[in-house]
Amino acid sequence: MKTRFLLVAMAVLAASCSVYHPQSVDIPLVDHQGELRADVAVSASTVIILPDAVNLNTTFTYAATDWLAGQLHANYGGDNYYVQAAPGVYKPIGKRFVLEGYFGAGYGGIDHTKGKTNDSRHRYTGHYLLPFAQVNAGWRRLGPFELGFGIKAGAFMPKIDYYRFNNAEPPEVTAEEHYSNTNLLLEPQLQIRVGGRDLMFTLRLGYTFLDKLDDETQNLNHDYFTLSAGLGFSF
Repeated sequence: MKTRFLLVAMAVLAASCSVYHPQSVDIPLVDHQGELRADVAVSASTVIILPDAVNLNTTFTYAATDWLAGQLHANYGGDNYYVQAAPGVYKPIGKRFVLEGYFGAGYGGIDHTKGKTNDSRHRYTGHYLLPFAQVNAGWRRLGPFELGFGIKAGAFMPKIDYYRFNNAEPPEVTAEEHYSNTNLLLEPQLQIRVGGRDLMFTLRLGYTFLDKLDDETQNLNHDYFTLSAGLGFSF
């Protein structure tokens, strides 16, 4: 059964392209006015085993008042990109626990060409809009550790095209697919930070659920998991 599952997953990877991956956005857990958090990380995303996207990620979060914060995030992977902005609120509870909520929008895209066989090549191109709400919670200053959880809920609104070309001169389109249906997106994330007060090593694991994309398309799919590692700075 496990072997069959792996073979199916490998077949999906060979036959289609991932057009979205879980975003590695910092869970900042800001807890006082004037705090600025910056995070830089490298992420790898996959359907199940082998990564098909490696991205450089950066996130900035600033606590403007004793309850109001704002966050900017961007990542780039050569043939894919994503940016988002979100105002939010935060509430320290006790000495260590923090609760946050953000409302924002993201915009991303892909332009990827790959060869599948000796007589054809494939292009995936397009963009998507992602309005969302996110809730974060976690603990700071647990000795050298900090632990955070986040859950994003939003609407994945794509406009993505797929084309298969033969190797004629000039190339001819032999198949195409166009996808623009809105999907429900759910994106939970776990984050662990280890280090000192101003500099910490960060690990994040994210998962994405899209309710329609994989079932409604023949040539498009999305990555389920993203694992990232990087450094977090507090000012």
